[in-house]
Amino acid sequence: MKETIKPNHDDILDKVRKLLRLADQSRGATEHEAKVALAKAHELMTRHNIDSAMLRMEREAANGGSGFTVNSSKVELPKTLNPADLLILSLLQSHFNVRVILLHGHRQTPVDIIGSPTEVEYAVFVFHFLRETFFRCWNEFKRSTGCPDRKSYYRGVHDGLKAELNAAKQRAEESYSADQRGRYELMVVDAKAIIERHVTEKYGKLRNRRSQNRRVDSHSYTAGKARGAAIRINRPLANA
Repeated sequence: MKETIKPNHDDILDKVRKLLRLADQSRGATEHEAKVALAKAHELMTRHNIDSAMLRMEREAANGGSGFTVNSSKVELPKTLNPADLLILSLLQSHFNVRVILLHGHRQTPVDIIGSPTEVEYAVFVFHFLRETFFRCWNEFKRSTGCPDRKSYYRGVHDGLKAELNAAKQRAEESYSADQRGRYELMVVDAKAIIERHVTEKYGKLRNRRSQNRRVDSHSYTAGKARGAAIRINRPLANA
């Protein structure tokens, strides 16, 4: 029986970094390409996470214990958050299997990102990439149109990117059997429970930040959303 050799963690992150370099503005990439490159990177990480979960289950069965460990990393944001910050943190929490905790600081807003070591490392990397991308997209858009609305534009970029990430995750999961997907979903539920216990023990009772309803400028929102879905990059991962 031929043994399948899976890429290790460093190989995966190296491919992810190469994918994101495809979206480097200095190489002439557009904001459309940046979002699609991120979606491809997310698809790759989803596959890696499923493989890791399957391996972890095998180790648990052999050793009779849990193979999931909780890690955390901190990023520092300005005291007054940019409208893009909360949208990006929301994407991390909903699509990258991490928990995001906003803390109180004297001059800055510390943010703890909590999850498995691999997913935390990837989420921090993606956070910085997205923050730079959101700001660059906005600066380009506001120079090209009259009376742009920043919050509406950022919301559009968020929603367009979210659709790309959902599609990337679906493509990755569909490459596995129904049984593998079912076992992976159980692993995700178990991992979230472990993370929540860690959060409760470390931070106690947390207050949810309420989202504010506000008027949306349709032109700015539509322009932002279109950026996330307009272009497809048909470049094989092996050549990334």
